[in-house]
Amino acid sequence: MTSSEPVGGDRRAERVHAVRQFFELMHRKQIDEWGELWHEQAEITVPYPPEGFPTTIAGKAEIVLAFRTLFANFESFESELTGVYPAADSDAVCVEYSNRAVLVGGTTYTNDNIAVFRFKDGLIREYHDYFDPRRFQTVVDALPAD
Repeated sequence: MTSSEPVGGDRRAERVHAVRQFFELMHRKQIDEWGELWHEQAEITVPYPPEGFPTTIAGKAEIVLAFRTLFANFESFESELTGVYPAADSDAVCVEYSNRAVLVGGTTYTNDNIAVFRFKDGLIREYHDYFDPRRFQTVVDALPAD
């Protein structure tokens, strides 16, 4: 390790900062900037997806494309972080958060989520998102047909 590489708590602080940026950039709907937080080989995992939504999205380019489409359907998007838990012995950061969004057309979407972020080279490598798929179905149903 070189002296310029962050160690221990510094790495945890950088990962927590990246997680906070993740949510702030989504709130601003700045998806291209948000995409810069992702590793090229990143993967999103949704263990309990609603109908019509994939269980995984693999690769930075695919993730950014999917979220551009997703966020085009939001008039507004807010996340309240209610817990941020950086692991002491790994690259993981666990987050509890609540979403409130207004879809184009006025429908309100809310959900309570738990997510696990994993990092590689200072970038998000894995994102596991756990939420109520029945509530997210409203968002999926509003997406344009392929």
